[in-house]
Amino acid sequence: MHARNLLVALALTLAAPVLAAEPTPPVRPRQPPSAAEAAARHREKLSPFQVLVGNWQGDGWVDMGPHAGGRKTFQLKETVQPHLDGTVLVVEGLGTSRASPTAPEVPTHQALGVLSWDEAAGRVRFSAYRFGGGVVDTEMKLLGDGVFQWGFDMPQGRVRFTLDVRDGVWVEKGELSLDGGKTFGQFLEMTVRRAK
Repeated sequence: MHARNLLVALALTLAAPVLAAEPTPPVRPRQPPSAAEAAARHREKLSPFQVLVGNWQGDGWVDMGPHAGGRKTFQLKETVQPHLDGTVLVVEGLGTSRASPTAPEVPTHQALGVLSWDEAAGRVRFSAYRFGGGVVDTEMKLLGDGVFQWGFDMPQGRVRFTLDVRDGVWVEKGELSLDGGKTFGQFLEMTVRRAK
């Protein structure tokens, strides 16, 4: 019994300096990134979308069904430019059509979109605005090299747009699902080429 007490006393004696040592200072919370670091991260997250930057021209068609006049063709100009030192991309689209070959061109749609990195949500945010009102705040997903998709829900169903951009050609398809996203039917297609 005496040997055991001696061992316990020796262990406590050896541990006393460790127990008496000053406590470890608390871990400081991570400092938020500087403006330059945040901007660099935003540019990095938007780098796959740089393929969209430039001026584009082409044409397309839209078919909203027989009650809306069936299929209509249009001419299209798309402009995508970096802003705020490349931390956001602004997309502007203008579609025009003619009632007859000799009639003047009239706008069929005007759209503005903003691509940005949403740090809190961990995604590329796409805010799309239409002429006459309406905004959609959604995610622009990267599906593959030069392939992107965004969409939104509306009372009639789910709409999605898929962009395939390669070799200076941008093909975009619009599709609508009336069954909760199980099946989609195409209602829009546009093809634009990088303007020189």
